[in-house]
Amino acid sequence: MLDSATPRRILILSADMGEGHNATGRALRAAAGRLWPDATTHWLDTLDVMGRGVGPAFRRIYVTNVERTPWLYEFFYDSVWRHRWFAKASKRFVGEWAGRRLATQIDRIQPDLVLSTYPLGTAGLDWLRRHRGLEAPIGAWVSDFAPHPFWVYQGIDLNLVMHEVAVPVAARSAPGATVAISAPTADEVFQPGDRAAARVELELPQDKFVSLVACGSLGFGRSEDTVKELLVGNPDGVVVVVCGRNERLRARIGAAIGDDSRVRVLGWTDQMSTLMVAADVVVTNAGGATSLEALAVGRPVLMHRPIAAHGRANARLMADAGIAVVCERDGELAAAVRDQPRLAAMERLALKQAAERLVEDGLVALNSTRPERLGRVLSAEDSLFVHITTPQVPQHVGSVLEMSGDVTVADVAGMLDAMHGVRGHVDPGSWLRRPRWEQDESVDTKALVSEVDIPLRDAVDTFYAEPLPVGATAVALIVRGETPAVLFKLHHALGDGVAVLRGLLAGTDGKGRAWTSPAGHQVSHKLPRLRLKGLLALARAGSVPRGRKFGSTRRHGLVKLPGAEVRATARALGATPTELLLAMFALAYQGDQLRVMVPWSLRGTDTLRAAGNWTGAVSVDLPVRETDPLRCLELVREAVRDGVESGAPEAANFVVRLIGLLPAPAHRLLARLVYQSRWFGAIASVIPGPRWKVTLGGEVIEAAYAVLPLAEGVPIAWGALTWGRHVTVCVTSGGAADGPALASRMDDALREFSGRTP
Repeated sequence: MLDSATPRRILILSADMGEGHNATGRALRAAAGRLWPDATTHWLDTLDVMGRGVGPAFRRIYVTNVERTPWLYEFFYDSVWRHRWFAKASKRFVGEWAGRRLATQIDRIQPDLVLSTYPLGTAGLDWLRRHRGLEAPIGAWVSDFAPHPFWVYQGIDLNLVMHEVAVPVAARSAPGATVAISAPTADEVFQPGDRAAARVELELPQDKFVSLVACGSLGFGRSEDTVKELLVGNPDGVVVVVCGRNERLRARIGAAIGDDSRVRVLGWTDQMSTLMVAADVVVTNAGGATSLEALAVGRPVLMHRPIAAHGRANARLMADAGIAVVCERDGELAAAVRDQPRLAAMERLALKQAAERLVEDGLVALNSTRPERLGRVLSAEDSLFVHITTPQVPQHVGSVLEMSGDVTVADVAGMLDAMHGVRGHVDPGSWLRRPRWEQDESVDTKALVSEVDIPLRDAVDTFYAEPLPVGATAVALIVRGETPAVLFKLHHALGDGVAVLRGLLAGTDGKGRAWTSPAGHQVSHKLPRLRLKGLLALARAGSVPRGRKFGSTRRHGLVKLPGAEVRATARALGATPTELLLAMFALAYQGDQLRVMVPWSLRGTDTLRAAGNWTGAVSVDLPVRETDPLRCLELVREAVRDGVESGAPEAANFVVRLIGLLPAPAHRLLARLVYQSRWFGAIASVIPGPRWKVTLGGEVIEAAYAVLPLAEGVPIAWGALTWGRHVTVCVTSGGAADGPALASRMDDALREFSGRTP
């Protein structure tokens, strides 16, 4: 997303774990509505997304820990702080759990901004960024005053805390994380107001000291003891107790206090903001939403016997900030409410801080942030091309763009900028580390562009024969002269033909077209449906005899076919364009038995924009000795349809993913065994493309050709691409095979087929 662009879709991740996380979410939703009234806001409960029963189970565990086993809660909290390995392992576990579950929802919503108010949701987002390349800007609002390690992540663009004293604490919990300060994230109704008017509305006395006791929606702690000590400290005062949803607490207070007129006991109430405005002091024991609401209203906070773990951490940090007093021992709370000058000073400080920032400030800062791109683990489909690449058989996909005129280096660099993964390099992994893509913002895309003034065919042969420079994932070449052109090549691990084409088009001048929206990572990684029939078809296919000799030289044949004629001929002969093009290649090829491996897209409408490789494969034994065009097409059509209907593409993808579970060295060995001339003798891919005019730097892209890599021992690869009025074909040959001749004969074969149409 472009900096400072108006977001169209905003996702808020919260959780029903008390009201603090939801209150923060509501505050963010209201602020986003004021900033971007036309944006659509989506809301997800992280615990509900993580699975059926997870929410009730986690809430039960939390309540049990706080009320019955506070020592266990404290032990876990301290362990996360003291042992970094434990914190990392715990965060990784919940991150993968939440991330995998959140992925499909994020793909469905496709948010432009993601706002998290719950640490497990933040952990899931961090995992998705590291492992699935989630690119939307992510902000995490810490609704506790004291951020613990579960709250803060390096992969999050902005981790927002509620006070400047919390910044070093957050930075220590996740070194390298970006931390900023937010206004207190309370519902918008929590604002400084008229104390006298609020007391009139609530029928509270104007001349009494009013203490508000509020311990969250779950009503933790022994508030009856709190009330008694407040009455000791200020016998003439009034105490209002809000028990939330805890009816047992309400009954206990009633039994302990009786009908004392100085005490008003409430259950769940929607007048919390008015109560805080009316109060002189807010007394609580957790330091979560209640404390943030008190700060937003501008009221001093007394922390009475804070609950274990996060409650005590919040209390200590609020005391350090000078906006709360911690009362642990008997008599300290009574003494605190007698110290009227101190409470007045705390109120002035709280009011000052409430006026310093707006919740909107954090949203604007996040929307202006370039999303953090961290190194991410490559999928098995992408890793395959890391492992099979060698200096002799580099695995780069490319495109030759024939231009109507010359373009500048800046134009081509802009096109590279739009491609996913260009600013970085590929790490091949080790026994303990899977292949990764590592981000490198220091990459200058202009430095990846070079220029020559030689004939286009010579430039193509030389450019695609050479491996990518060490550490680079993409380069481009501008060809000047009689036929202006731009040549691109990208590491195949960055994407298949559809992803590369989308990346190229995203950097062109054609705005408003569906194909020109940049490719991003599909974070759900939906698995294709696997059928036993497809696995059996793969097993029965067996190996093939070695074909033409493979060599180090490269030759490329480029041909433009009339697109309308290709489509009309295929339709008239009852075939698809892919089947017709394969039959044309069978007629053009002269030699012995030939099995062609056809990459088969497993993308759906929801994964069309996804970067990476989303393909299976269909192997077709071409009838290369069949001279009758119609019989040749019939045999090709049957072979292709039998392969697709058997589930061969999904089975091939399954095999690739299965061997991808192995450590990198073992994966490399098996990848090279399965992707080589023993199993196929040629590679062919047919890629859909735009039929409208596309320009770059004001010049029309007259034609674009898809350039496919070869495989070990496989001397032929060709790609067909729809472009405007044409279907372009680029045949790459290595060794004895003749790419230019094959491309020319495919043109001749089209004439033979079109002459056989009714």
